[in-house]
Amino acid sequence: MPPTILDVASLAGVSAKTVSRVVNDESGVSEGTRNKVLQAIRSLGYSPDRAATYLRTGRSGVIGLAVPELGQPFFAELADRITRTAAQHGLSVVLGVTGQHGEGEEEFLARHVELDGVILYWQGLEARHLSIEARRRPVVVLGENEHDEVDRVTMGNDAGIHLALAHLLALGRQHIAVLGVPEQGSPSHGAARARVHALQSATARLGTSIEAPLLVATDEWRRPEGAAAVRRLLASGHPFDAVLAFNDGLALGALHELSRQGLRVPDDVAVTGFDNLEISRFSVPSLTTVSPRLSSYADDALDLLLTRLDNPSLPARTRVEDVTLLPRDSTIGGTRPWTHE
Repeated sequence: MPPTILDVASLAGVSAKTVSRVVNDESGVSEGTRNKVLQAIRSLGYSPDRAATYLRTGRSGVIGLAVPELGQPFFAELADRITRTAAQHGLSVVLGVTGQHGEGEEEFLARHVELDGVILYWQGLEARHLSIEARRRPVVVLGENEHDEVDRVTMGNDAGIHLALAHLLALGRQHIAVLGVPEQGSPSHGAARARVHALQSATARLGTSIEAPLLVATDEWRRPEGAAAVRRLLASGHPFDAVLAFNDGLALGALHELSRQGLRVPDDVAVTGFDNLEISRFSVPSLTTVSPRLSSYADDALDLLLTRLDNPSLPARTRVEDVTLLPRDSTIGGTRPWTHE
């Protein structure tokens, strides 16, 4: 027999009315009590009667989350965090995979008209179509593409690239290779464009430049592309003593290839990434990376969506997540001393 609201109330030590308030995300419940009720719901596997909820509130209690792919650890970790955060609010999530350039975004939105709202990592959908969708139901977009009519969560690319570049320069690195710039003539995703722009700003502010042969284009940001980029660099014969990769996947591939080629990290080449994937802590050596605080990213996406559900007329809002540099062995290990600026 499935658990009931009374079972949840008994386990949490509260009244059934309090459980109902938590399930329906109503006010008047303290944070401590709300957490106890949510823990009881998770422990028992309780699911409220969604049909009754829909009749009472006009909401299904189901939202959508669409990301380009799950093979990229960044999107997998982001989807996991958003799904878990949604569950804490009593929401179920329909997950969609829309393709590297967002080619499946329009289809996902058209197929799931029943959703209360959608969190979309926006890549390819035309801006006018997104405007139409946002008038039908709440939409929050993630990523670097901007839209004046839609709530958005993004990360501080400018600050992150500046931190990584300044860190390498402070270590005395003079020939810094950059992995992940867009292939000339190929469609590029928003993060690539944003980080190229951030690199241009950072070099200007820091009074430095990146040598043209050390700007390495990659079509994708995965570990194989990072390894291939290092092979191309070594084959070119152009000296480099550091790698700034536009994401952790490229950086991890670079680490692997540098080791395979007999180069020491960081003694011969220092390596930095961007995204702070969980695996970056456990690479050998551990990877220095820029952390966009994915937990805050997920929390803010849900907060914007829930607020929009309750207040559809609010003006569009953008939240830019703070970033921080996490120095690890790939830049500060080995025998070279690290000196702060």
